[in-house]
Amino acid sequence: MKTSMFKPKFTGRYESAPAIHTPQLPGTFELIQKRAQKIYAVRGGMMRMTMNDWLKAEYELKQQLGGQAN
Repeated sequence: MKTSMFKPKFTGRYESAPAIHTPQLPGTFELIQKRAQKIYAVRGGMMRMTMNDWLKAEYELKQQLGGQAN
């Protein structure tokens, strides 16, 4: 049986993938979480857009922290 050179051989271990959104400062996760909850509440608590709430909160926090550093 011939194996494809494009298919990796399974070694029995899974490598951990890096997180996409990793907070850079201590307490950042909690700040993003609180802001996302506020955005969610203002929107009326519709479940379909919770990821957008998180991303918007993360963006706002980055802008806020970036503005303080300058």
